[in-house]
Amino acid sequence: MVKQEDFAVEQYMDAYETCIEYNMAETCTASISINEIPGQSQESLNQLQQKLFSTKLTYGHIRGSPELKNAIAQIYNDEGGNITKEDIVPTNGAIGANFLTLYALVDEGDKVIVVDPTYQQLASVSKVFSRNPGNVIPWRLNFENNYLPDLEELRKLINENHPKLLIINNPNNPTGVVWGDEIIREIVEICSQADIYILCDEVYRPLYHSTVDPPKSIVNYGYKKTISTSSTSKAFSLAGLRLGWVVTKDQEVIDKLYSKRDYNTISVSTLDDITGTYALTSYKQILERSYKICKTNLDILGKYIDNTPLLSWVKPQGGSTCFVKVNIEGIDTMKMCVDLVEQYKTLIVPGEVFGRRGYLRIGFGNNTEDIEKGLEQLTKYFVSNNYQ
Repeated sequence: MVKQEDFAVEQYMDAYETCIEYNMAETCTASISINEIPGQSQESLNQLQQKLFSTKLTYGHIRGSPELKNAIAQIYNDEGGNITKEDIVPTNGAIGANFLTLYALVDEGDKVIVVDPTYQQLASVSKVFSRNPGNVIPWRLNFENNYLPDLEELRKLINENHPKLLIINNPNNPTGVVWGDEIIREIVEICSQADIYILCDEVYRPLYHSTVDPPKSIVNYGYKKTISTSSTSKAFSLAGLRLGWVVTKDQEVIDKLYSKRDYNTISVSTLDDITGTYALTSYKQILERSYKICKTNLDILGKYIDNTPLLSWVKPQGGSTCFVKVNIEGIDTMKMCVDLVEQYKTLIVPGEVFGRRGYLRIGFGNNTEDIEKGLEQLTKYFVSNNYQ
């Protein structure tokens, strides 16, 4: 078994997020309590409370309640999908959904192409299950190309490596770039011709800001060997529920997921199942709130970046993160970010945890004061270090 790599971004966040005042690293849109979920009446809230307090805390529906699965399916079907409750596997967050999918699909010797940069779990866990780090092939995205994919390179990587699986995430973490409908259609066509699976981490979907060509979920393009993972955390502001899911029309994959799930999940929390069902019936109202928060903060962040030569970016079209280039030659952005924590009580994620020195991942879904005050502290950092 390949040794599991340390999870750089999660360890960085864990080390510093409780000792700062201004959080510009948060990736969830500003969290809400149950009684703040929009689009629900006081009567429905009272009914939820009664149900939570009266439900016996058994394992509940081992494979997830029909009500929860139908609520999840609605998110996909509102854009023209044909997802049923049989196509859904509930998990403990999107991190659980990704792990379970890789546990079920990636076997010893399998090759996997993974978009880069992305959430480290997607590559690191693939390395473990394939039992050879060399079996995980990066598909690199570049600032200079606006983090858009080189499809000819993808064809080349597939022809040279014969992978079992392609892993992407859309909107992308850390860049916030959205690959539009036309691009996703081409990727699906390429993979279908090669008969390989596509896993798309869609935890920031469908939170779009400025894309003119919004994509559907990967599972809504008519190719059976596509898999979507998501959760209530990022776009839906409910990370504390620890509720995620895998969606696929491939019933052979569904069977494999449930077989492996018996070993690492059994069931999601009964209380999370009930509360998640309640919240997702208002998913459109939650998304509207998330969109307004992100749009406000993105405007503030954009004005700041546009007015300093020290920073540049590819403006994000979706999600709640962006990847900002620091235009200071030789800058150690890990040290920069630690200095921001220790001297300015401001949390930003260094690009080093994504393998990209000289970049910063900034989360703009948090409350607006954190963004405004955090940018003030960033200015103080630049001035104190005589960066012009």
